[in-house]
Amino acid sequence: MIKYEWRNSLSEAESTELADLLHRAAEYDAEPEYTTIDFRDVEYAMAQPDSLSRHLLVWMLPYATALGERDRPERIAALLRITSSGNGFGEAFLVVDPDLRSIGIVTLLLERVGLDTSAPGGWLGTGVHTLTAWAQGNHPATGRISNRFLIPRTRRVWKLIRATDSFEDATSAPVLEPTSVSALEDLGWASGFPATAACHALREGGRVIGAVALDLAPVSSEEFGACATVRSVASAPNADARHRKQLLNGAAAIAHEAGRTGLIIHVDSDDSGLVNACRLANFQHDRTDVLLQLGGHA
Repeated sequence: MIKYEWRNSLSEAESTELADLLHRAAEYDAEPEYTTIDFRDVEYAMAQPDSLSRHLLVWMLPYATALGERDRPERIAALLRITSSGNGFGEAFLVVDPDLRSIGIVTLLLERVGLDTSAPGGWLGTGVHTLTAWAQGNHPATGRISNRFLIPRTRRVWKLIRATDSFEDATSAPVLEPTSVSALEDLGWASGFPATAACHALREGGRVIGAVALDLAPVSSEEFGACATVRSVASAPNADARHRKQLLNGAAAIAHEAGRTGLIIHVDSDDSGLVNACRLANFQHDRTDVLLQLGGHA
């Protein structure tokens, strides 16, 4: 049914076919926000002699869609990208042709290659002994694959979303003051914030209670419209749920002032303090991202 091969180059015909597959998949998966792979990244990685990324092409062998029908020609069915981060760690990204989903291609591939990461050469000769993969979006195949092959789910991140004008009174939202990542270094928070992030801080009694990095680049939501995104959030050890709620309401007010009608935040499901604050600040669940892991300590 399938064949597979590690490739560091593509013929012109294969490039055209793979680019089309990845483009169609990206369009098909845009709404549920499933994992995507940019063909330009594939081209760039294959052109580098010391690339940290490897690409496993999976072909669907000639097949018929109905009894008595002539076989359809062999075609690329999926691409698996493994990016190594050194010291035996790597991350996997998988895209399957939208026209060839739900027929067992991934299941068959894993049955063929196995899941052993303990071999001297790592998983499938990649040198990777601990392999992780984010299953973005509530992908229906994630649970089936994880359960069938006993692949541990080691993290869950929730995408939460709210309207920016959903606090009780827009004029009562706390005012957050602009700050910089460097200003957060003394508080020990800078490591969690992108270096170029637009940061804002919540003060109470002259003390910084919390800080948030807000990305105002619009992200479209069918229900909430153009959304801003909270990239990072931190609060003082003595901050309580009220403070965290104020911080999030203040971020929503900034987004609202910038013309954004929704606010998105991604929260680790184990972060009970932030999860509770998000509930108090009227965020609602939009999707769950699950981290699958082979090898290492789950």
